[in-house]
Amino acid sequence: MSSWKCPSCANVLFLNNKSWACTNGHSYDVAKEGYVNLLLAQHKNSKQPGDNKQMVNGRRAFLEQGHYQPLADAISEIFKRHLTTLADQTEVSFFDAGCGEGYYMDQVSQSSNQVDIKIGFSGLDISKFAVQKAAKKYPKNHFAVASTFQLPLENNSQDTVLQIFAPSSELEIHRVLKSTGIWITVNPAANHLYEFKQALYDNPTEHKAEQLTPDGFSLAEQLNVSFVMQLTEPDQRENLLMMTPYYWSATAEKKQKLVDNLQQFTTDFDVCVYNKQ
Repeated sequence: MSSWKCPSCANVLFLNNKSWACTNGHSYDVAKEGYVNLLLAQHKNSKQPGDNKQMVNGRRAFLEQGHYQPLADAISEIFKRHLTTLADQTEVSFFDAGCGEGYYMDQVSQSSNQVDIKIGFSGLDISKFAVQKAAKKYPKNHFAVASTFQLPLENNSQDTVLQIFAPSSELEIHRVLKSTGIWITVNPAANHLYEFKQALYDNPTEHKAEQLTPDGFSLAEQLNVSFVMQLTEPDQRENLLMMTPYYWSATAEKKQKLVDNLQQFTTDFDVCVYNKQ
């Protein structure tokens, strides 16, 4: 991976012992788990932004049981295909913008470890709890606490940027991608977790996604990943619920009823691959 960029002055950060520092004297200590916190106090929207510890633990438990494996496989296949176009490069950089506890990055890493190209994996999340878990479990990868709207990365430094259900700045993604880079986005499609809506709302409606290609990009590929899950254990259903906005918007009574009674869930993902123009 390329070096992190200083969030204070935008100069390149260099690792010196257990600290990342720039030539202007700004320094950021490496935490015991191995990540660096590059989220400045003035860029926080709350004391502890992002997912809390309970939500992070729930998501890790859910994802590591393999419930979203088809989505992870689809992302991995897209990246491996892209690697074939970069065969003349000695090192490739993969960046996860909104990496959570690191599951998808690890899945991509495992699926591409037979490729004879050195790949640097790095990611960030605004949740310190998520990054702590990611850095502790995947010490070979690089993690930072930071905002997807202010990526602490050098210009034209990334071959692939992955973004799953995370808001971001299209300008920032464009800035950090190489000219040959790709941006993989994953968003909910029309019927994603429609059973949740049926359980929680009197008049459920399909999710309507905007299909506009972001400025500065061209759409190279679009695919739908959809499958049905059987979640037989209440804790699996509660973990899935915690991964969604419904966890915050529904009443405690409706959430408990959902966890107690629903067992079948439809997933519906819209996966897009963009080329930088």
